[in-house]
Amino acid sequence: MAIDLLSDVFKLIRLSGALMFRFDLTGQWYIANAATEAASMAQLLPGGTDQIIIFHIVNEGECWMRHPPGDWVHTGAGDAVVLAHGHAHEMANLTTASPVPFREVLGSQSALEVRKLRYEPGNDPHVQIVCGFLGCSKRAFAPLCASLPDFCRVGLGEAAKALLRYALAETLDERPGASALRVRMAELLFMDALRIHMQELPDDATGWLAGVRDPLVARAMQILHEAPYEEWSVETLAAAIGASRSSLASRFRAVMGEPPMHYLTRLRMQHAANRLTDRASNIERVAGEVGYRSSAAFQRAFKRCFGMPPASWREANRESLD
Repeated sequence: MAIDLLSDVFKLIRLSGALMFRFDLTGQWYIANAATEAASMAQLLPGGTDQIIIFHIVNEGECWMRHPPGDWVHTGAGDAVVLAHGHAHEMANLTTASPVPFREVLGSQSALEVRKLRYEPGNDPHVQIVCGFLGCSKRAFAPLCASLPDFCRVGLGEAAKALLRYALAETLDERPGASALRVRMAELLFMDALRIHMQELPDDATGWLAGVRDPLVARAMQILHEAPYEEWSVETLAAAIGASRSSLASRFRAVMGEPPMHYLTRLRMQHAANRLTDRASNIERVAGEVGYRSSAAFQRAFKRCFGMPPASWREANRESLD
């Protein structure tokens, strides 16, 4: 069975945590969320978190959302809005009102502790939104992160709506295991939104999600994800998928924006980063496990990808190892 690329990448990313709460709003309102809010939430999650993926799912009612200076987008029950890079955004049911900062709505509460938040500047109408903040590392898998739009709206499928009901009933309370469940629920809801977004991409789209949907590129990516440690070349990869070297090289670069072997190096480095979290591993062994015969060559490649040598990376991420 072919590997599920989206699921495999989420294993590599190793999401570092999630904040999720139910937001009930009544009356006429306009709330502004500054980019600094995402940065402050990143500090509440485990070490290594330097990117926040924001999603808002309308569970009841309707409202408007936007990423300034973009246009307002109407959202109704079952719609999800994803801001993959944690940018400033606004939500309102009266866009002509004066915006109120989210920090003011939150008051003295910590976002880490909030499970249910209310804002009632009036009586009607009522809107209920599930707000999620998912933490990860920007360098975790750059091709996926780079392919995500700043702002997108999708209509969730029935499976995701059922999952949302479960999240509202279970993970927003403080029960044993609730923290781990929140991460899993947030990840699954985000993945469902990504799948729908991927299906709606135009035919000429580029980037990692477009590659997953492209028949030729996706076959090549599946082979690489199944065995990243093999001594691949463009020739052997093309032969494995039954394509010519020139057609694979041309199509892969056109869709993904980089050659297949550059993609393979990045994939190997993420596997290496995950292996380095095991204190029993050593750099030379990890180099061999991800396909490098030379430890020195591996260390050079790792530094180009992560901006520091493997030993320094392990030390910088020591908080997540404990």
